Amino acid sequence: MHSSDPVWPRFVARFAGGFFVVLGIWLAAIILIDPYDTGYFPSFVGPGVVDDNDVTSTVGRGRDPRFNAGIFGNSHGLLLDPARLSPATGLSFVQLTTLGASPREQMAMMRYFLRRHADASALILVADQTWCTHDPALPNNLTPASYRFPYWLFGDSRLRYLAHMLSSRPFRLMRRRMLFAMGRLAPVDPAGVAAYPASWDVARAVKPIHHPGTPLNGLSTQISTEFPAIDRLDSLLAAARPDIAVVVAMPPVYYRLLPEPQTVQSAELAKCKERLARAVARRQRGAFIDFLVESPLSRQDSNFVDEHHMRENVARAVESRIVEALGGARRGAAEPARH
Repeated sequence: MHSSDPVWPRFVARFAGGFFVVLGIWLAAIILIDPYDTGYFPSFVGPGVVDDNDVTSTVGRGRDPRFNAGIFGNSHGLLLDPARLSPATGLSFVQLTTLGASPREQMAMMRYFLRRHADASALILVADQTWCTHDPALPNNLTPASYRFPYWLFGDSRLRYLAHMLSSRPFRLMRRRMLFAMGRLAPVDPAGVAAYPASWDVARAVKPIHHPGTPLNGLSTQISTEFPAIDRLDSLLAAARPDIAVVVAMPPVYYRLLPEPQTVQSAELAKCKERLARAVARRQRGAFIDFLVESPLSRQDSNFVDEHHMRENVARAVESRIVEALGGARRGAAEPARH
């Protein structure tokens, strides 16, 4: 083939033209069908969550205008029930906790919720001990290294969103959204379901493990008071409307997971709690609720699915304290509630 032969340039031009036509059709379908129910672009498919992934499904729930209050956290907050909290508080709660979410990821969801809800009235953060990390990178040690949180879904860049649509997963969701639009597929509960995954063995016994911690040795002991996750939470809350109520609840764990008194770990946990309490004390309406203590509740095996996760009866007790806090929380009312 000679260099002057026009066949090759025509082939390249047709291939490139066909590629961009297919790409344009694909992106147009993405925009019109809106597989993740983002609302970023006008869509002929109405709002409705049909995603069965516990992370990406929060995109549609997190923008739903029917809700003005959100529950954030990871698996430790899954049992908090928006169907109970809403009528008890007069607010409209949506469950936005996800399995394995780190503080960085939880804050990404909180920012997303606030960005999509100018009328937001309350935020409930179920903060476990990952919020007490001293690592400024805020690593996620709760999920496999291969896991990648989809920050692009919760950001404010539509171009970044479209760039991530060139994969097979949106196609499956597009099919579900089309079935939903035709009335052949019912949406999932828009407020979220307060339950652990069906795959969890909720009959597991609590194991008799113990973490004694490092003893304090007077003034020579170094206790870190740096909590970068809480620093970022301070910044997030400072940018939010001052009238939005914020409740931070530390859920219980089985007492043998708690550090012993007079150890470095117990001292740092106490400092972490003080910082979380101060973060909400700055709000016009805020409260810090502390169930992460040794108590009759934390000593009872039957109160836990495993060492880390409470059962429904304990979740009801946490909800009761949240309702109380939202009903009477005021500036400065952020003293830990001991249980």
